[in-house]
Amino acid sequence: MNMSERHSHEPDRIDELLGSLHESRTAQAPAGASVLPPAPQRPRRSRIWIVFVLVAAVAAAVVFLLLQGRAASLNIRSFPSGATVFLDEQQVGTTPLVLPHVTPGTHAIQIRVSGWDVWNGTTTAVRGSTTQVIANMTHAAYSLVVTSTPRGARVALDGATKGVTPLTLIDLKPRNYALVVSLKGYAAISRTVDLSDATQSTQDFSLVQAFGKLSVVSDPTGAQVIIDGKSHGVTPLKIDSLPVGDYALTLKLDGGTDITDTLSVKEGIVLTKRYKFDLTLGGLAVSTDPAGASITIDGQATSHITPFTFSTLKEGTHVVELELPGYLPWSDEVSMPKGQTTRLSIALTKLY
Repeated sequence: MNMSERHSHEPDRIDELLGSLHESRTAQAPAGASVLPPAPQRPRRSRIWIVFVLVAAVAAAVVFLLLQGRAASLNIRSFPSGATVFLDEQQVGTTPLVLPHVTPGTHAIQIRVSGWDVWNGTTTAVRGSTTQVIANMTHAAYSLVVTSTPRGARVALDGATKGVTPLTLIDLKPRNYALVVSLKGYAAISRTVDLSDATQSTQDFSLVQAFGKLSVVSDPTGAQVIIDGKSHGVTPLKIDSLPVGDYALTLKLDGGTDITDTLSVKEGIVLTKRYKFDLTLGGLAVSTDPAGASITIDGQATSHITPFTFSTLKEGTHVVELELPGYLPWSDEVSMPKGQTTRLSIALTKLY
């Protein structure tokens, strides 16, 4: 007989033994004693259901206890990464960061990284699950304070003029900038400023005087040289010590259109400028017989005597006067075409 069969017949044998015992007790009981009826038999299926219900209750209790024992977790990321994370004001690491054992409930999160605004937020950690936290950081705005001695120096940032010292620049990003400070008569100073370093947010400059040289040549020569409204002579002109900086230049020549330019004088460098006038001039060659007569043009005495050639007279009509002691004065109008040389030969009349 196999095991399953033994288990299946065991209840019948128990019933037989209980019956024999009952009969034995009945036979041995004294006369007049009452005999108890046999106890009723409970159905076998009821026992199975009771066991099943108990097992299910135990399993539910175990699952409940397991869930009660599980902590919540947080997965924290930021853009850019590498930011420092504070959970409920306690530093817990840098992003990307997974916190596997977090008390369920609401938590305050703060994320910090140099050059970016601080990110603040809250999140609710749920027992038995992972909550995602994503922080999109924004660039912080920085300022730059620029001062100089002497004051009034021009400030250029990345090649763009921003003003004069003292100057405060705002809303700048935390990166490197090319800073140049310059003042006429002083050597310019250039620096690279890293605004992600808070110690570089204030820049002070002590400027030092510096000089350059200037050479101005014109064709034709003799043009008046005017620098920043002040006359410095005529071309060709050389200035051996001119304070560095930018200047407004004007050249003037009779019969020609004024020439204007901007000069940028650098320390220790000779700045050479050459200009050519587009002249509306003509030439006049004057000779007399005999020679040696003084020449007056348009009522203005010249320092020249015949024979002489004028090369910078304006086109048009001019009055020419000639005088030589012992001879009659001579005067007449002479027409001067543009770009041409007029020749005037006069035989003077001797006084008797």
